[in-house]
Amino acid sequence: MNQNTQETLEEFAAVIRDLSVVAVHIAQIEEAKAAAASARRHELLDGYIQDEQAHILKLRGLEQRRLKLMDALGWKSFTFRQILEKATSEQEHLLRPLFLELEQNLKRLEHARKSSEQIINARLREMNLIMARQQGRSYDNTGSLNAGSPVRTKLQDKYV
Repeated sequence: MNQNTQETLEEFAAVIRDLSVVAVHIAQIEEAKAAAASARRHELLDGYIQDEQAHILKLRGLEQRRLKLMDALGWKSFTFRQILEKATSEQEHLLRPLFLELEQNLKRLEHARKSSEQIINARLREMNLIMARQQGRSYDNTGSLNAGSPVRTKLQDKYV
């Protein structure tokens, strides 16, 4: 392997490490958002979202760099599995642990994102319900908002 290819490979490995670190940071932010929403600390969400947006921009930059380096290494449009199949044993020894770590961190991020989204959506529905009640509207059993006054049950004024 020539010196230029070795440098490109090392830079590629560094980008994979950085992607993994950024994925962990975003997962931590998602977990913090979920905790804040669960604790009804909605005032914290804006700060978390701004921090998350900064990390997402960094992630996009790293992703663009990764794609350029893959192209330079002759791995354009290869999956990580395909890269490991085509790599020399030295390259595979360097990259396999990085790919596994990145995969684990991306799974953590996906799980954290889903959890955060579910909790935030539940809080939004809760807030919508409170606002609807304050405005004299109600929700039916299917979760649809009734535009008129709350529906009365048949048993409301009867003895059972």
